[in-house]
Amino acid sequence: MIRPARNADRRAPGREPEGRRNDPPPPFTPRLAQRLGKGDRRYGPPGVTFGSAGIEQHLDTGVMCERPFELGSFARPALDVCRPVRPGGRRSPPHGGCREMATLVEREDALATLRNAYEECEGGRGRTVVVSGPPAGGRSELLHAFCDDVLGSGALLLMAAGSRPERAVRLGVFSQLAHNAPLPPDLVRRVAEAVVDPAFAPEGAREPERAGRVEGAGGARRPEEPEASAPAFSRRSETALIREACEALRKLAERRTVVIAVDDLHFVDEESLRALLYLRRCVRPARTLLLFTEWADAWCARSASSALRAELTGPPYRRIRLAPLTRDGVARLVARSLGPARAARCAATYHRLTGGNPTLVRALIEDDTAAGDPGGPPAVGEAFDRAVLACLHRWDPAPAGLARGVALLGPRACARLVGELLDSPPDLVTRGLEALGEAGLLEAGRFRHPAVAEAVLKDLDPAEASRLRTRTAELLYHHGVVAEEVADHLLAGGGVPGPWAVGPLREAARRALAADDARLAAERLDLARRSCRDAREHASVTAELAMARWRTNPSAAIRLTPLRDALSHPGPSDRDMPVVVRNLLWRGDHGEAEKALALLYGGHGRPDAQTAAEIDLTYQWIYGPRRAATARPDAADPWTRAAAVLGARLHAWRRDELVESAWHLLRGSRLSETSLGVLATGLVALTYADELDCAVAWCDSLVAEAVRRRAPAWRALLGGVRADLALRQGDPVAAGAYARTALDLARAQSWGVLIGYPLSTLVLAATATGAYDEAYAELEQTPPDHTFETVFGLRYLHARGHLHLATDRVLAAYTDFTRCGDLMREWGVDIPALVPWRGDLARVQLRLGNREAARDLVTAQLARPGAIGARLRGVSRRILAESGGRGERLPLLRDAVADLRASGDRLELARALADLSRAHHEAGDPGRARRTALAAAEEARAGGVTVSTPDFLDLVREPGARPGPPARPGPPARPGPPDGDRLAALSDAELRVAAQAALGYTNREIGTRLHITPSTVEQHLTRVYRKLCVGGRRHLPAALLPVLPEAAERRQAV
Repeated sequence: MIRPARNADRRAPGREPEGRRNDPPPPFTPRLAQRLGKGDRRYGPPGVTFGSAGIEQHLDTGVMCERPFELGSFARPALDVCRPVRPGGRRSPPHGGCREMATLVEREDALATLRNAYEECEGGRGRTVVVSGPPAGGRSELLHAFCDDVLGSGALLLMAAGSRPERAVRLGVFSQLAHNAPLPPDLVRRVAEAVVDPAFAPEGAREPERAGRVEGAGGARRPEEPEASAPAFSRRSETALIREACEALRKLAERRTVVIAVDDLHFVDEESLRALLYLRRCVRPARTLLLFTEWADAWCARSASSALRAELTGPPYRRIRLAPLTRDGVARLVARSLGPARAARCAATYHRLTGGNPTLVRALIEDDTAAGDPGGPPAVGEAFDRAVLACLHRWDPAPAGLARGVALLGPRACARLVGELLDSPPDLVTRGLEALGEAGLLEAGRFRHPAVAEAVLKDLDPAEASRLRTRTAELLYHHGVVAEEVADHLLAGGGVPGPWAVGPLREAARRALAADDARLAAERLDLARRSCRDAREHASVTAELAMARWRTNPSAAIRLTPLRDALSHPGPSDRDMPVVVRNLLWRGDHGEAEKALALLYGGHGRPDAQTAAEIDLTYQWIYGPRRAATARPDAADPWTRAAAVLGARLHAWRRDELVESAWHLLRGSRLSETSLGVLATGLVALTYADELDCAVAWCDSLVAEAVRRRAPAWRALLGGVRADLALRQGDPVAAGAYARTALDLARAQSWGVLIGYPLSTLVLAATATGAYDEAYAELEQTPPDHTFETVFGLRYLHARGHLHLATDRVLAAYTDFTRCGDLMREWGVDIPALVPWRGDLARVQLRLGNREAARDLVTAQLARPGAIGARLRGVSRRILAESGGRGERLPLLRDAVADLRASGDRLELARALADLSRAHHEAGDPGRARRTALAAAEEARAGGVTVSTPDFLDLVREPGARPGPPARPGPPARPGPPDGDRLAALSDAELRVAAQAALGYTNREIGTRLHITPSTVEQHLTRVYRKLCVGGRRHLPAALLPVLPEAAERRQAV
């Protein structure tokens, strides 16, 4: 501690000197009111009033603060020396302050040097000490710690501080010293009047050498300009005032030691520097300690005052250089707040993140404390961000701008690039980077933590951020930086950069697509499209954007305006025309698609063989093989041949060639926007050829790839194909799940005309399981009108007709099937493999009792060239057996069972086996009928249909037969006699009805077969349930199956 001065006044601590205690305050002249900012918040926060001798009183706390009146002082309350006001207005002793000074770390030697200098001043020798160090390195903290000691010694302490916003205020810092010194009131008033702030000075009241009058021609004053008043003080009067004030301060030093402490000397105005220089020369022999803190390497503070500051801090003097905290110093600081265990574990990380900057270390401690995780790594949060911004904004705007440049350039930041970005000389930028490194913000030209860069960039104004981002992108582009980095800056900027950015944005989008990031590619291409100025380039970029959007939202890609106007002039180039054609194909407008295809193949640059094959196959998948092939099946090019074979072989069935072409296409195509139609066509071709297992394996692998490559649109479309495959395998439950998943992956608007594919599969699956209400709910989603120009529209009519037939809306089913057939004949794609509309219409004719018409339809279907595949043949023969005579049924059904068993469709096989079981019963072979019925039930259960209907007798009903009304719940079945004894209690009529019910026929069908009314059937069944003690037709005993022949024999005997 500094011992009390020998000649200190013997007065109570905090009391004013005798000469000042009862003096009136200086008069409040207009200039003084302007200087002190009365009624102006620029010079003080709300709730602060000003009194005499530089004392301000906080009305809400009752604390008197010896502080200067300047803006910089209010901006940094750490410079205040506050003492609470006692009752009566007297201040308490200095060491009872309202703020407890933080204990210094690794600054003990510097504090000892200051105390030694003070002791030398006590001996009558004036001293000058300069404390320098990195920004936010603890200079002000050291100054205040020393000033606290001075307050307790009885010396006169005068404090002032430079401030960047007040560097233009003449005599601003010197006026702080004058107001805090016990000087005559008249002198204090004149010093206050001499202060001139250019921001508040009246027009024309500036020094002649700084402003001057604007003279017109001939030296006369312009008439519109008011005559400027004379300056308040001339240079001569100002010098005289400074000398008078310095002499008064020297006289004070004759009675007591005077400590004059000025913080942030690099921000002191030029006039105050002259005054301090004169004061140093004046008081050198006196007991005066001049203490200055400065940032000696402040590259941003170069000005005309630099020479004055250098002379002021020149020899003889002592310089104390503060270095950043070492790792041990950081550990001590952390240990005092968080404990030694935390310090031992995290001191190295604290030091690495802060570079030993005490301000940043304390901010990191605050964030760590708020995080409340003593076992985790140091938390970087809001306090650290605030500390970083405080370090930057305390200096000139140049350091903050330099930090922004480093944050924007990231790993590529160097003096040359940062200088180009900010239009600053490289040598100046180099000094700035070194200064930021000294402040602990940079290490080897990089921010020590990403949070620092984020805090710097978040502090930017949005408009300025956009400008700097665009400028950074352009700079990196011209220096050959990769396109992705340039594009990231352009996207972050949010503006429209200009035509130069189109190239790097397109290149970055292509690389994003190669990395399976379609959303990022679409964002880059959208910005490129908005930056285009050339119409043809705009169309080309739009085509690429459509391809990128296709992975996530096909409908958004199709709706792009330039693609809808693809045939207008100027249109896309020959290179981009295939993309336009594909989007028009997906759109579903067949007329526009035909025009686009004619334009593609009739242009100067015909597409290559692979591109042409991809377009043809996509066309076939969406519209069917209605176009004439662009090449013969025997063409030399494998792509052309494969595309032609798939279309031609559907018309003229050649299974082996179809399978071979499908294999070539699947193996030679990688999943992409251009190959999706090719792969789907290959999978469907394998399905037509009854290669279901192979098609399922390929489809599952493609779906997995779509998931891996983050392409929901691909996954949805391939999921629709997978649902179709499951349905053809006779697993309607799995088919419904696949179709539902596919529809959930994209909104209905995103599907466009393609929604007809999964929607039709979902309706067919729900119909097969008896979930008719669910199927009708799905039909409420009306597909777009263009859907009915595509194959998916034909499938939609096919599915809706089956639902109508299953729910006894026979005429509605007839309308759908007939319309389907008319469209297929009109388009020239009357191929049963696509949609077997004749077989569907034959089912309707059977329900209407027109067996001959049904037989003719099925016979015509089997005679068509495209009646390919065992599944189609099996289903057709089963319908033909139902429409034929009793003698034809067994052979036709046996052939149908064989075909369906080969096709792998378990559900259709179960239905054919059930029909064959009935045929065996009718032929008088109950044992074979029983075995066949059990086989039908087994196939149905294997197909998963038993989930919805647990009894096989309900599963093997005729397609389209409505289930009978649910039986009323009755008492549980009681144990009774064996089945043979119970059946003996039934009459012949009851036996006949019960046997038909056991076979799964509905009441109406039983009535038709037995020539009785449905109500009579219901009465018979009610008596049967009562006599057999069962709760409904599902519980009828299996012994009823061989009853029909015995009942006939009994009836004949009678």
